[in-house]
Amino acid sequence: MPTIYAADTDGLVENRYQSGTWAACRDDSDGSHAHASISRISRTAWAYHTSGRGGDLWSVGRAFFAFDTSGVTATVASATLKIYGFSASDSDIIVVKATKPDLSTDIATADFDAITGFSAGNSMAGNVTDYSSEVTTWSTSGYNDITLNAQALSDMVSGDVLAICIVNYDHDYLNSAPSEDSVAAGMYFQEYSSTSRDPYIDYTLATGAEVATVSGVAEASISTVSGVANASIAKILGVDMP
Repeated sequence: MPTIYAADTDGLVENRYQSGTWAACRDDSDGSHAHASISRISRTAWAYHTSGRGGDLWSVGRAFFAFDTSGVTATVASATLKIYGFSASDSDIIVVKATKPDLSTDIATADFDAITGFSAGNSMAGNVTDYSSEVTTWSTSGYNDITLNAQALSDMVSGDVLAICIVNYDHDYLNSAPSEDSVAAGMYFQEYSSTSRDPYIDYTLATGAEVATVSGVAEASISTVSGVANASIAKILGVDMP
């Protein structure tokens, strides 16, 4: 099963402890903090509200990742995003398509709203491109497996970079102001000291998609291999032929 590790451009972008309204915090085009070199944190996809004599304070956090999919050229049958949990186990998240980061430039505060289809004032539901279903459980003692949907599988093949964002579902995704702290899904990032807890994607190719080319020649254009008819060959280098 092939594996793609996240690029070291991943990180967390927050609009943290902003006064005023939920809309002003959640819909801002810039975050207040970008954690581009973080190895782990207990709050990632989160929404927060507190009120006191000083007024209301709001926070929203979004985790961004990029995966090099330039080597994925055949149909992907399934893929699982693997995120190692840390500290906070509360979970209410969803994975959506992002426009940042890329494979060479770190995530930044300006990327707070770098989500495909995001528009201020609107729910993400029906507007952004979902890459998963809502995730409601979260382990802090191992990898959490998040099944990527058909759109994500297609984008792995069609694009050289799969950029994703993990957001809080009940409040950020649905654009519903939280009444209290809603910390979700503490996690590890690529900058952790080894790959033992790095984010990655495992994927499998569709049956018959394993051999797209042989020595640079499309499989469909090959009639014989070493004088043997293509239809009579079951495997090449241990890989099933279509």
